[in-house]
Amino acid sequence: MKNENENISWELLAKDVSGELNAEEHLKLQQELSKNPDIERQVKKLWGDAHYAQALNDIDTDGAWKNVRSQMQNNRIRHIKLLGAIAAILLIALATSVFFGLFSQQQEITITTAQSIEQVVLPDGTIVDLNFGSQLIYPESFSSDVRQVKLIGEAFFDVTRNEEKPFIIETDQLNIKVLGTSFNVKAYKNTTDSEVIVSSGKVRVNAKQADYNVILKAGDAANYSTVSNKLATRKVFTPNYKAWKTKEIEFDNTALTEVLSTIEQTYHITIEIDESLRINDKVFNGTFSQYSLEHVLDAVCTSFNLKYNKQNGTYHISAIH
Repeated sequence: MKNENENISWELLAKDVSGELNAEEHLKLQQELSKNPDIERQVKKLWGDAHYAQALNDIDTDGAWKNVRSQMQNNRIRHIKLLGAIAAILLIALATSVFFGLFSQQQEITITTAQSIEQVVLPDGTIVDLNFGSQLIYPESFSSDVRQVKLIGEAFFDVTRNEEKPFIIETDQLNIKVLGTSFNVKAYKNTTDSEVIVSSGKVRVNAKQADYNVILKAGDAANYSTVSNKLATRKVFTPNYKAWKTKEIEFDNTALTEVLSTIEQTYHITIEIDESLRINDKVFNGTFSQYSLEHVLDAVCTSFNLKYNKQNGTYHISAIH
């Protein structure tokens, strides 16, 4: 009975391990494996256990193949020989400095903020500003085809443009894909809402639990709610969404309740309003650029004959009698 393994090109297998197959060779190998299902299953299992080998470059596959094949000539190759051949090639790959260099590139870096804002420069030059209580996870070096990071919390991204390497941000609920742009992402853990607001360029936002996505341009925002499983879009007319980073705030006939909420988020404080105050019908106009918290509170309170004082880290607002 003819040995079915004689139809398999071992040289192509060796090149597959080192990631050096071109499109034509890859198709040929797949066709050969499809005719030998037993071998195909073993190869796929091995590839699954050692998928990282696909990233290897500059391996001396000819030398590796020569060493392996010299042990196999004049023998009828059985399935166990296949595993031994591939394992030998993998050992050669593991012994090279190229492998260890690539392996180290896959290590992840985690940046966590608590009570501060931190700026991070990623390997591609992308600048990320992390808000309070946020976490960013990214590799020491991006792969050849994609730049992917994970975010918990809030961050402003200024992404270095590279059309050949899309930039992807993954949160608990969203996947955000960009080429080069600047935008704000708010996706804190254990909250029902996530938000993306674009300052420049264009991004695609995909809700993981929904079967659709939206394209956002400068001035657009998308909100996703886990309660409704809806991805809604809207226009943004003020820079207040990134005031936590820039300290640039604009109010144009803005409800006082929203004004105070924006101040809280911008300066990372807690404000309590005296129960006797009736502020629901009050609106405020004003622009602040890089002003201190005290200056902003003084301006707002003076406009409505109010006062504030700080107790145990909380700002209390009440009427002036």
